[in-house]
Amino acid sequence: MSESSYHSVRGLERGLAVLRAVNALGHATSVEVASRTGLPRPTVHRLLETLRTEGFLRRTSLRDAYRLTLKVKSLSGGYKDEDWITDIADAVLAELCDEVVWPTDITTYEDEGMVIRSTTHYRSPLSIERSWVGRQLPMLSTAAGWTYLAFTPAKERKAILERIATVPGPDQEKMRDPEAVRRALAATRRRGYGTRQRELMAKTSSIAVPIMNGAHVLGCVNIIWIDSAMAFDVATRRYLPVLQHAATRITAAYQALTAT
Repeated sequence: MSESSYHSVRGLERGLAVLRAVNALGHATSVEVASRTGLPRPTVHRLLETLRTEGFLRRTSLRDAYRLTLKVKSLSGGYKDEDWITDIADAVLAELCDEVVWPTDITTYEDEGMVIRSTTHYRSPLSIERSWVGRQLPMLSTAAGWTYLAFTPAKERKAILERIATVPGPDQEKMRDPEAVRRALAATRRRGYGTRQRELMAKTSSIAVPIMNGAHVLGCVNIIWIDSAMAFDVATRRYLPVLQHAATRITAAYQALTAT
């Protein structure tokens, strides 16, 4: 890296530090920002004025004090709630795959289905099904779908079920018997995880657990195995604790990420 490039990167780092300091303080003078960041006051003043000129800060009625403007929100315009997965889940899934070998996925809800956001199918030597990032799966034919519906708040669950009942496909067929769906969801909540036995993918079975943040379901993590290779109850006993631990780790990492 050239010296000029290095200084440019340092300038960006310092600008972000100043922006974070103003955000944390609510409104701040250059002296307060310098104290918080450890940067020289002349440098802080230049960065504050640059951010003000670009519209991300404004002066308050207090002398030399700055506040964030609404323009700061534009920085998050391209960020989706699911993008946290690339920051957290890939590493957790890689370790999970090393431990269990069978393929695993992380999915989130979108447009009446569960969308695969991260997967180890491509690296697991035991994978026999195609699974790729961005693939959408039906709610009521997958362990992840049952899990998401079972643990999401009742109001959201009701709205999702009403929507999928109007969309042609396997979910709509199951919604012809809403009482059976209600019983299955209640059973999923009681045991704490969702299941799929052969359905949808005829040679495999799976279980899934929710990734919770308080009452909110961030997504689900599942494991898939060849059904003829292992009895369902054996696989559940062996892998459920591992999945639950992975979900706990993802939740903790997510909370740490969003707290910064």
